[in-house]
Formats: sequence, C-alpha cells, structure tokens
Amino acid sequence: MTTQEEKSKRGALLEMRKKREERRLAKLKARRRKKIAAVTVLAAVAAIVCGTVFNASAKEITITEINEFTGLNETQTVRTRSGSVEEVLEEHGLDVGETDRLNVPAKKPVEDNDDIIIKRGKRVTIKSGGDEKVVTVTKADAKDALVEAGYIPGELDQINADGDTIELVSISQSNEVTTETVKRGVEYIDDPNLPQGQEKVIDEGQDGIREIQHQVTYQNGQESERLILGENITLEPRNKVIAKGTAAAAPARSDVSDDGGSVNGYRYKKKITMTATAYSASRTENGGFTLSATGNAVGYGTVAVDPNVVPLGSKVYVTAPDGSWSYGIATADDTGGAIKGNRIDLCYPDGASAFGRRNCVVYVLE
Repeated sequence: MTTQEEKSKRGALLEMRKKREERRLAKLKARRRKKIAAVTVLAAVAAIVCGTVFNASAKEITITEINEFTGLNETQTVRTRSGSVEEVLEEHGLDVGETDRLNVPAKKPVEDNDDIIIKRGKRVTIKSGGDEKVVTVTKADAKDALVEAGYIPGELDQINADGDTIELVSISQSNEVTTETVKRGVEYIDDPNLPQGQEKVIDEGQDGIREIQHQVTYQNGQESERLILGENITLEPRNKVIAKGTAAAAPARSDVSDDGGSVNGYRYKKKITMTATAYSASRTENGGFTLSATGNAVGYGTVAVDPNVVPLGSKVYVTAPDGSWSYGIATADDTGGAIKGNRIDLCYPDGASAFGRRNCVVYVLE
C-alpha cells in the first residue's frame, strides 16, 4: 500500500511538471508574437518605401477649368506621371475643343507645380462698320469679347449684344461752325417831299452773318444728330430804308382856276406866288419849340406866314407851280423871324432840311 507520504510526493512532482509546461508554452507564444510584429513592421516599411519611390517620380499639377458662359470656375490639384499637358488632361477626362483655349501648348512636357488653365470658348459673329466676322471668344462680357477679338471700342461707341451676335457701332462727335445769312429788314419812313404813292430807296441796307456752333454726332461715319451749342452775330444786318411819300397828289392843271375859282376842288379867294422853305416839328430840330405862334401844337399841316400877307388862322392850299409836288391843305398858324413878305414855311414831322427852298403857289381858301 502506498503510504500517505508517497502520495504527497507524487502530487508535488506532477504540479512541478505542469508549471514547467505552462512556462514553455508562454515562451513559445511570446516568440510567435515577436515574429508577427516583425513581419508587420517590415510590411509597413516596405509600403512606405514603395510609396516614397512612387511619389518621388510623380508631379503635382494644378488644373483650372473656366467657362464664363456657364459660370464654371473649378480648380483641382492632381499627381501624375504623364509626360505632356494633353496626356495629363486625357488622364483626368478633360477634353479641349476647337473653341477652347489652353494657357500652355498641348504638347508641352509637364513639370512639377505646373498650372494648366482651360478656358472654354464659343464662336460669335461681330458686326462693325458694315462688315461681319465670325470669331472665337472666351469672354462672356460683350465688350471684353470685342477686345479679345481685336476690336477696341471707343469711349462713345455703342455695343449691342443679341445671342451670339455682337454689334459695334462707332460713335464720334465733333464741334463744327456754320454760317448763315441774316436777312436785312425793310424800314419805311414817311417823306413829305414825295407825293403819296411814290417810294424812294434811301439805303439799300446789308444782310448780316450769323455763326452757329454745332455738336455733330456720327454713327459709323454717318451724321445722326446735330445739336446747337450757341450762335453769334458776326455782322449785324442793316435795314433797307425806303422813303414813302406822304405829300398830297399835285392837282392837275385843269383843276386850278386862275380867276378866283377852285383848286383841286377847294374854293379859293386869293392866289399868291411864294418861296417855300420847311421846318421840323421835332423838338431837337426846332430849337426846343413844339407850339405855334397861336399856341397850337406844330405838325404836318402847320405853316408859318407873314400875317401881313396871309392872315393867321387862314386855310391855305400849297402846291408847286408845275404840279410836281404838293403840300396840300394847311393852316396859317405860325410865324417866323425870317418869314416876311411872300415867304411860307411848311412844317414836317422830321427831316425838313432835305426840303431846301422851292417856288410854290399858295391859295388862300374861302
């Protein structure tokens, strides 16, 4: 029989063997974990090395696509190992049409940090000065499109845009001076020395000249508007002056009766041959006097006489001996220092100095 002591020894031996096995298995697991970690590290290092090698041979390129007609403006940064610009664009699905514009040649080799810009364009028709031209533009603004196409609009030029058609209307302005004639007027003055119905040109006068300043607007070389800026008379017109006769018509010789009968239909009682002069009713031409010797206002139809020959207040008819002129009916209402004997002074509104001295016949009416 196994004693109790032997059982205890055998149990202790088994326990020792179990612990040695556990320690062996633990060491084995630790060695496996170290191997796995080492492989993982090697794989990571390999990936890093490969990536570094790849990135070292790739180029970083910026691509910008602009379309002003649609409002597109996008920029992307890519890495590529392509050799030329067109290969980079093809690699990223970007095509360049006939109306599009690149900032660099398509065949240009790409380099690191290159910028590629694609501007999308379209064809438009430009009308200018009667000509039409189809061009490709990338600018949506009509004025910018004209400049891009080689047209330089002036400050006043007009731009009309309608769909794919742009019209450039050339506008220019200039200041111009023209002259025109200012027609002379006609001025009539009464002439008591001319029979009624007769006229005489005293002064032919002269047409004037007016300068007119214009602002003239031209569209495509054709005048479209003319505005007057101002005008100036450079030569004043002078009126044509015509004397208009106011003297009563001379009586026909058959109307005069030498036997104390009648003159021009008026009965007379005395016929006197006299010398006639004239004076003016104008204050400035008559020494400041405006009233006759009898206190009446002087004017046409007032005559000055010698009261010893023709009594004051008498009605008279004055005419030329040959009937070439006639003063007509008047009132002997005035006197004068030089009017003595067979003298008579005839009053006119003005211009009496032209009358001079004339022979006349004075009929003292009944």
